[in-house]
Amino acid sequence: MEPKPKRIKIDVACEACRRRKVKCDGARPACGNCWKRTDLRNACTYTSEAEKSFSGGNKPSDASPGNPERAMPKIVHTPETNFAQPLMPPISRPAPGATPKSTTSSGPDLTRRGRVERHPITPSDASPSVVDSMTTVREDGMVTGEYFGGSSAGSFTNQIKAAIDARLGSSTENRSVRSSLFRSTLPLNGTGAGAQADYVLPARKQADHLTDLYWYYVDPLYPFLDRQRFEHSYRALFAGTSLDADERIFVSILNIVFALSTQLIESLPPDQRDSSSQEYFTRAQDLLQLSLWETGSIELIQCLLITSQYLQSTNNPHQTWMIVGSAVRIAQGLGLHLPETASELSNEPERDLVKRIWHGCILMDRMIAITHGRPAMISDQLASSVILPSIPDTNVTSVDGVQLGAIQLHKLRYQAFFHKSLELYEVINHAVLAFYSSASPLKSPTYPNGAGSTTQRTLERPELDLGKALQLDQRLTKWEKSLPSFLTMAEPETTLDEVFRRQAVILRIRLLHARMLLLRPMLTRFCLSQCPETSQAHDDLSSRVVQQCAIVCVEVAQSLISFIVQFQQHDGTLGLLPAWWYRVFYIYTAATVLIAARLRPAVFSSLDISRSWNQAMGLLHDHENLGPSPRRCSAALQILSTKMFQDQQPQPAALPNSETNAAVPNITNEQQETFDMPFPYLTQDAAFDMDAITFDINDFSWLNSMPGSL
Repeated sequence: MEPKPKRIKIDVACEACRRRKVKCDGARPACGNCWKRTDLRNACTYTSEAEKSFSGGNKPSDASPGNPERAMPKIVHTPETNFAQPLMPPISRPAPGATPKSTTSSGPDLTRRGRVERHPITPSDASPSVVDSMTTVREDGMVTGEYFGGSSAGSFTNQIKAAIDARLGSSTENRSVRSSLFRSTLPLNGTGAGAQADYVLPARKQADHLTDLYWYYVDPLYPFLDRQRFEHSYRALFAGTSLDADERIFVSILNIVFALSTQLIESLPPDQRDSSSQEYFTRAQDLLQLSLWETGSIELIQCLLITSQYLQSTNNPHQTWMIVGSAVRIAQGLGLHLPETASELSNEPERDLVKRIWHGCILMDRMIAITHGRPAMISDQLASSVILPSIPDTNVTSVDGVQLGAIQLHKLRYQAFFHKSLELYEVINHAVLAFYSSASPLKSPTYPNGAGSTTQRTLERPELDLGKALQLDQRLTKWEKSLPSFLTMAEPETTLDEVFRRQAVILRIRLLHARMLLLRPMLTRFCLSQCPETSQAHDDLSSRVVQQCAIVCVEVAQSLISFIVQFQQHDGTLGLLPAWWYRVFYIYTAATVLIAARLRPAVFSSLDISRSWNQAMGLLHDHENLGPSPRRCSAALQILSTKMFQDQQPQPAALPNSETNAAVPNITNEQQETFDMPFPYLTQDAAFDMDAITFDINDFSWLNSMPGSL
């Protein structure tokens, strides 16, 4: 039996280990004990005597898991092969054909070297926290970057301790822990902080092209990254020098940026675009390996927010939902929802970034809740707790009485789109709460065994709060009037650069969608109510208001479709429009409104509706090469249209007092023929079985559904 090895003796111990009277390995910059504890890695300190002893003697070997020289990652560059890429985003408006095409690598290399084996992370494997889960009481003398509110027992204990220290005249330690916001505590692939890692990167030319696409198309809409910090780490990574960031998470962010930008290259063949973006995404997942047992950091939240952007282009709604939820929870765990969290940071860019990250969580929470038809996580109170700076218009050069330079003004105006989008989605969120909750007027009452006639169903529907609808519509109008001139379509095109012009176009699309979403319940009620010719006795003021709201809703849907047609590009670039998956969502939503409008041919012109319908179906047809979503949306709309008017055919033996489909007028075959647009693949694709889809003409849940839920 081998003798037990002697304990390594050291001359000094860190302050934390001294206070706790535990063994310390004396490693620098953080000892083993502090490295294991959340947010103490940057707070491991030694006394001045210890520093002298350490500097005068031999340095200990690389015992610290945080020593960057223990495991330098290998960077593998993929070979570069040429293929045609779309035009680079213009910095200014060039003459047609003036910009040459660039060539980059065809996609990520599928080979990897020295890949670390993945291991599941369990609570026992994760770094132990200095805080108890139930009482949230910290170990004496320990500091944590996690936020615990006033209702927690630990917070109350700290208040008592502070009061006692004040009475006894003891100095209360108040070490800042905000530096931990920008440092992750994630273990490296679950194998310890010193695990070897290989990073597979594309050729520099291709990487530069993809990041340029991100800064031009994505960042102006979703400013989740600090460009200066990102580019500093980006250059250091390719140069092989140390990064001033969590290296694993940064490379994961970089791969997500590559994946998202690849999806924006609409000129690429679908298979190549999907396989390349998926490979980048897989690399990011392998590097990140999100653990539920760690507190996270700002960098991790940034990675999750950008990942949610990419996942919206895929067929993974559950992953999108969970990623946004994780980002929100981590942000709240770090206290980003508190104004003092940002104000305690001494660096102004960091304060601005922390605010933007929290509001980025709010924006994605609202967007995902609306598209998924689920409740938002963040309350109205928390959404308004952190204030963003005001945005000056083009004719204003000062903010809050402070004169600003040209660079500061441009930076603020650059973020104006983000600020106004947040305001708009707050109005949309209120509309969802008012009209799309569990008592939604879009949902039909449930009757056992299909009981309940059409008249009974109509009468038992909850009343619409028309006053609330008018109030929210007034808020939308007020919001539109509050837009700075450089974000309006009225601004002359020649006075705006391409970025501001695109922001104005996308804001217009979002406004039209918001108004359509707000008025859609009124359209539903109008289409399900008795025909005006047979209900003169009930033609009261509220009915007329509902009808006018329905008319405006259909007009907005038509405007949205024609607006997208106006700016649609056919050269494989986005132009001024949002990404293709957002375009498909807006087109589909507007097309469902057109289907509902066909139920009232006496009110809505069949010719105008047919024209808009054909435009919508034509747009979806043009998008079919970008992914399966446009094709599925086209098929779903055709199925809805056909099933609706199959169920509307007049019954030959119907009794005079029959209530069958009494709320829905019949549409002639001629009207149906002028409306339909042929899609041959519907009859060829066995996946779309029209007879297998049940359709209740009195149940308008489809009006609030995406094709995946039909």
